[in-house]
Amino acid sequence: MPKTKTLRVTFPERCRRCELCVMESQRQLEKVGLEGALIRISKNNDALSFSIYLDPQVNKLDIEKIRTRCPMEVYTIEERDEDGLFN
Repeated sequence: MPKTKTLRVTFPERCRRCELCVMESQRQLEKVGLEGALIRISKNNDALSFSIYLDPQVNKLDIEKIRTRCPMEVYTIEERDEDGLFN
C-alpha cells in the first residue's frame, strides 16, 4: 500500500515566529514576499503563543527541507496510507 508523507505541526508551543519555514517554502515556490504563502504563522492572544496554519499544498514541496529549517523543531513528518491513517 503506497504511503504519502505529510508535514505536521507537532510542537506548536515551541514556535518563536522566526518564519524560516515560511521563507523556505516561498523559496521553493520561487516567490518573494508572503503573498500566497503555504505556511502562515499568526500571533494568538497570549504574547508568547503562535498558531501555525499549513495549506495542504505544502506537502507537494520538499517537506524534509522545511522541517529541518525550523530551529525549534516544531514540525515532524508523518506517513499515511491510502486510507488517510497516520502511521
